[in-house]
Amino acid sequence: MIIDTYQSGAVMRILQRGEVYWAKPSISFKGEYAALIDMLGLHCECPIFGVVHGRKQNTGGRVSGAVRIRLNVPKEYVRLTEYSVWVDFMSNFKYTSQKDYRTIIFGSEDANSAVHQRLIADLKNQRPLYKYRVPQAILEYIDPKWVVRYKIIRNTREQEDKKEKRLNWFRW
Repeated sequence: MIIDTYQSGAVMRILQRGEVYWAKPSISFKGEYAALIDMLGLHCECPIFGVVHGRKQNTGGRVSGAVRIRLNVPKEYVRLTEYSVWVDFMSNFKYTSQKDYRTIIFGSEDANSAVHQRLIADLKNQRPLYKYRVPQAILEYIDPKWVVRYKIIRNTREQEDKKEKRLNWFRW
């Protein structure tokens, strides 16, 4: 399966040395990622996110890294989730018990337990690629043998800053 993932230059250097890349635990989304790892039966500290090449993606024009890495990953190493379902789960997560992501805290008016259970079931359910509207690829690690090519990119913020500097030349 052809997957595009956006990573830092440091990740690309690890792969260029021929080493397998394992993501480090996220400080910001530690609980959410631990829940996803549990739901998908992954064996890693932090999932690696990617998009399926040629399918609709929802990056919002912003990416988290400076390098787009195209991977040819054997299907057995790819888990898929529906992007919108993952976003909804993350929104609900703040209403879950700290001990169990499956349990909505009693009295939470902004989160419905039945809806939350459906989100969890959807995230766990692996189905064929064509059944996803906006698929999100999840990997445990990146093997350097999977790298097809990479491209260094400039994120939107850098481009906007350069544009602003050019415009400021003409302002008094």
